[in-house]
Amino acid sequence: MEWRSSAQSVGLEGPPWKGAFVKNLITIAVVVVVALVAFNYFQTGKFSLVPGGGMSQEEKELNSLRGDFRRAAQAYRQAGRAAGVSGLDTTSDAEAALQSVDGVERDAKALRQRTTDPEVRAKIDDFLAEVKKYKEDVGWPS
Repeated sequence: MEWRSSAQSVGLEGPPWKGAFVKNLITIAVVVVVALVAFNYFQTGKFSLVPGGGMSQEEKELNSLRGDFRRAAQAYRQAGRAAGVSGLDTTSDAEAALQSVDGVERDAKALRQRTTDPEVRAKIDDFLAEVKKYKEDVGWPS
């Protein structure tokens, strides 16, 4: 005689693959949500599932500039690491990254002049202060 659990004896337990399938499905869903939130954070600077649903055009443009700034700052750090590790001259890479930061700053200033919303202007001012501090920290003339 074969021993069966009470759940098996009354037919409450499903096929043996069902539990693993559900676990895998939940794991995939969690990974997709985390990836979406991470992507939106790097693009907009905010944790959200949907990027910029109720944002004005100026706020979307500012978030795009923030993303460009983050990428340029990352490129500058990467050039510094590459120079430290390999001893190669990465001056042109660092220069290009800092030129990119200058372009972002110039675009943010132009956006500030076009914007009439005081809240967006305040956000732009905060962003410009962040860019200025970054440039001072890396020793780039304003």
